[in-house]
Amino acid sequence: MLLISSLVCCAILLLVFGFGVLVWDMLWYGNHQWDLSKSRLLRCPKCEHVFLLERQQTDRRCPLCGTRAANFRMPYTGVRETVRQRARNLKQ
Repeated sequence: MLLISSLVCCAILLLVFGFGVLVWDMLWYGNHQWDLSKSRLLRCPKCEHVFLLERQQTDRRCPLCGTRAANFRMPYTGVRETVRQRARNLKQ
């Protein structure tokens, strides 16, 4: 009888500990992993200001200068080009 009650107590403690870790994980990591929607990012061609289009907003004008903004594109790093250049240099 003592063995069964100790096993039940250990099982309950493990469940409570697991639930606590799950709650901690949701609270801690949920607050730190933000990903901006790239489809809502805009860049002004005049002042180069990058801003996020607010929810249900249809006006795509820059809030700083009022110019019509274009979609944001990540800057080209040139990594692919250097890999191609290195491959060409190795062939020669």
